[in-house]
Amino acid sequence: MTLRLIPVLCLLAACDEVNTSFGVGPKDTSEDSGNGGIDTSVDTSGDTDADQDDDGFSPEQGDCDDANPRVSPARDEDDSDGADNDCDGKVDENFAGLEVAWVETSGAGHILTFDTIGRLEEDLSIAPCAPYFLDHVVEDGAQVVDEWIINDGLAYLAHVDGKGNCTQFADFSDTEVYEFPPYGVTVTPDGTIYVVFGDQLATVTREGVVTQLASWNAEEEFFAIGLASDPLTGTVAIFDTSGGFATYNETDGIVFHLMPNFDAPAISTVSGAHGDDGGWYVPAADNAARTYGVLRFDMASAGWEMQDAWSDEDWIPFMLAVDASDDTRPEFYVTASAGEFRTLWRIIHGTNAADHAYMSESGDRSRFYGIVMTDGATYTNH
Repeated sequence: MTLRLIPVLCLLAACDEVNTSFGVGPKDTSEDSGNGGIDTSVDTSGDTDADQDDDGFSPEQGDCDDANPRVSPARDEDDSDGADNDCDGKVDENFAGLEVAWVETSGAGHILTFDTIGRLEEDLSIAPCAPYFLDHVVEDGAQVVDEWIINDGLAYLAHVDGKGNCTQFADFSDTEVYEFPPYGVTVTPDGTIYVVFGDQLATVTREGVVTQLASWNAEEEFFAIGLASDPLTGTVAIFDTSGGFATYNETDGIVFHLMPNFDAPAISTVSGAHGDDGGWYVPAADNAARTYGVLRFDMASAGWEMQDAWSDEDWIPFMLAVDASDDTRPEFYVTASAGEFRTLWRIIHGTNAADHAYMSESGDRSRFYGIVMTDGATYTNH
């Protein structure tokens, strides 16, 4: 086996039946001063336009509950009302922190929880498992769960419960069967577990049954390593080490939006992530500009666009989590190594600067790898 060297959706509106009888009365345009000036007493019995709850958005414009004026793409999430206020597919999310995969030099694994300013809140030992890529599963179809799915040692998939019990359920260690090891792993809201290898995308059941969805020539076409999913649409994104980008869903199958140039790769990356703004992001080295940065994939131009860049060559970005709840000023969190130290960096969009959120006290050459946002949300398919 030859491994490439890596420098380092349809929103369904819940509309009330419209009264189309003659003599439609005027809409209620009063304001409720006790609710921040937002009209919560709209009379829609005679409302015939596309925006039934008069919140400024129709279903076609992204309103996922057109009978509720407290729900629209312009709303902020209320994390206590049981509604998807901002129509991002997640209910009652409240970004509380970050979960990071840590592998000691001995191979012992941990899942660390940090707040968003880099304070360590919990150290969950999951030894002997060694997590490289991970995803936090809050909802598995109709079942509420709370566990992690991890890539264990680049050879197995395992699930980890809240007590740190790590149980392997899929074995990919036979190199005669699998030419490339498993890399990125992601779980969609219906509970489907996806895993990507260098040369294929597959699903895996909790009983270890593997179903190949797509394959390609990893040496000449596309070398996949990172994987992420959109909780609203269920679409899965596949990230190539040299900047290639593809998506998969059941309707379209796999679509290669950008093929890599292996001879002169534009960027080099080992992971990717989805943001609540709908964007796909990677932490990468821009090989032409000789900078590191966070890039966003532009579907219209089918190319990567730099969001924030920095030229510090003393550390190499590994994996990324995105908090784009404010889509005008998203925040990026990147795991990395800086010499002998394991580090967590925070980049606020527009600053073109990466600041330490956390750096280990000792230079033991252990590593941080996968990272996910913590929000405790459940999902809705609208």
